[in-house]
Amino acid sequence: QQRRNMTADVAHELRTPIHILRGNLEGILDGVYEANPEQIEMMLDETRLLIRLVDDLQTISLAEAGQLHLDFEPVNIAELLADVQTSFSGQAEEVGVDLAVTVEDADLTVNADAGRLDQVLSNLVGNALRYAPAESCIRLQAESSPMGVRLRIRDEGQGIPAEDIPFIFERFYRAEKSRSRKGGGSGLGLAIARQLVQLHHGTIDVESELEKGTTFTIELPR
Repeated sequence: QQRRNMTADVAHELRTPIHILRGNLEGILDGVYEANPEQIEMMLDETRLLIRLVDDLQTISLAEAGQLHLDFEPVNIAELLADVQTSFSGQAEEVGVDLAVTVEDADLTVNADAGRLDQVLSNLVGNALRYAPAESCIRLQAESSPMGVRLRIRDEGQGIPAEDIPFIFERFYRAEKSRSRKGGGSGLGLAIARQLVQLHHGTIDVESELEKGTTFTIELPR
């Protein structure tokens, strides 16, 4: 059943961009659309979506099979969070959201794959920004914990319905039942985040309250 569901989900995600590309290319050939830069850029966006989906599928497949290679090294948490903050600063400013970083100890480190941890945090921050109201704040926090290091990503967005929380780390699961592509994303971001955290021998949990926001907590060993 899981394999059948996965096949159906992949087909669903691939079908829309492929149909858009086909329709626009046929329109250009039939003279309905002009092959101008704007039209070409729109079609290029659809190819980027397809590439991202295929890359995400490959990442989660390798992770679930235990075949995803990780380069473990000492990672400075303050520097990692600062990099994520810089990466999203332009997008945050555009939607009027403040990105705040708080690190308990500037020398806090964890033995990890810096690129993959950045991918996890980027997925979470990207999701938070997608639904964050203007003039709200997304907080990236880090502190020591009994396990090693605790990371929190807090937002002040719309929150996640309680009935959806048990399922949000599943592949292709979306709380938005319309499965709209308007919000972006492949529906794999949180599933990948969980797999990458588990490959670091860590845990990831979520707490959320409607209209008040969501907090993702990641625990990583030193």
